[in-house]
Amino acid sequence: MAAKPPVNKSTLDLSQEVRMRRDSLTDLRRDFHRHPELSLKEHRTATVIAEKLHAAGLDVRTGLAGTGVVGVLKGDKPGRVVAWRADIDALPLTEKLALPFISESPGVMHACGHDGHTAIALTMAEILAAHRRDLPGTAVFIFQPGEEVFGGAEKMIQAGALENPHVETVLGLHLTTQYPAGHVAVKVGPSMASADFFDIVVKGKGGHGAFPHLSIDPITVAAHIVIGLQELVSREIAAQETAVLTIGQIEGGTKHNIIPEMAVLKGSLRAFKLPVRDQLVERLSAFASRIAQAYRADAQVQFQGGFCPPVVNDAAWAGRVHDLAVAEVGATCALEATPVMGSDDMSLFLNARPGCYFWVGIAPSDKEPMPHHHPGFEMNEAGLEVGVRMGLRTVLYALQNSDRS
Repeated sequence: MAAKPPVNKSTLDLSQEVRMRRDSLTDLRRDFHRHPELSLKEHRTATVIAEKLHAAGLDVRTGLAGTGVVGVLKGDKPGRVVAWRADIDALPLTEKLALPFISESPGVMHACGHDGHTAIALTMAEILAAHRRDLPGTAVFIFQPGEEVFGGAEKMIQAGALENPHVETVLGLHLTTQYPAGHVAVKVGPSMASADFFDIVVKGKGGHGAFPHLSIDPITVAAHIVIGLQELVSREIAAQETAVLTIGQIEGGTKHNIIPEMAVLKGSLRAFKLPVRDQLVERLSAFASRIAQAYRADAQVQFQGGFCPPVVNDAAWAGRVHDLAVAEVGATCALEATPVMGSDDMSLFLNARPGCYFWVGIAPSDKEPMPHHHPGFEMNEAGLEVGVRMGLRTVLYALQNSDRS
């Protein structure tokens, strides 16, 4: 195996410039937080991104997947082509924080850190652009819409985000309240689960609530399906494997004393391994249908939207990112990440190119952290600088090294 260069050295020392941009980095994140936009409707966000990339001197392409933006920075020295991906959309939530920069868009909130991801990526692009003369290779910055609905990554790839120039490696980070600010966590292999969303439509026979024997009650059938599905994972998936099947919504009925014709269950399915996911997808339909038949009803499973595969980090790149994290934040703050059952369509970029998606801590230091997608979600902004430092270090390394023997 070819010898790899030390990870604690770089042709560019950008640490002082990162420190000088602390305030502008925070201000940029807060601006995006004030003006969140829902998936695939990130028009203002895309405009701000494009304007800043143009100002920094990058070649800019807009309109990918509707509101996606790509900035290409060609260094003056020879090297590889490396992409850095950031997601830009917000969530349909009403914010419950008492901060001076809370959302000004009713019912929309950045509750997953995408405002931070966008600010970090833009700051990285600006810093590297200022050092174009010493930059090896080409850095491609991908600002992806629609992550929260798994509707952006595939469209961006289809629109050519990884071509012209041909990207060799894809890197990125996700801010998380699971780790304190200053910590970086990396996982070799599967780090986030796959995701499928489905509806189970239960059809019965409506009637009067006083005469259930003259009806076929779809709500009762739906209740038995919900309970039964909990055993589908525990009884049919090997104990050493991991999967989560959740029913998050039940719709049915119009009044206290009316048995409806139909009830609908809405749920999600997540797994780290595709064979486990495929087994549950196959069994889900048969399981729901058979339970319904026992009550003389009918149940059909309808999968909604696209399938999001698990996020799987390339082993070589994940190992190298861990080494880079040790060099950047120290061994005690460079952690092996615990896989999470959440999902992210960064997985599609990593299916297309080898690379790594790692975690940077943003847990508040003075209070219990709220989970992602919570209306009280709050980040420790000290993690933003760590994100920029790690992003620059990993991109600079990747521009000069293939990490392949």
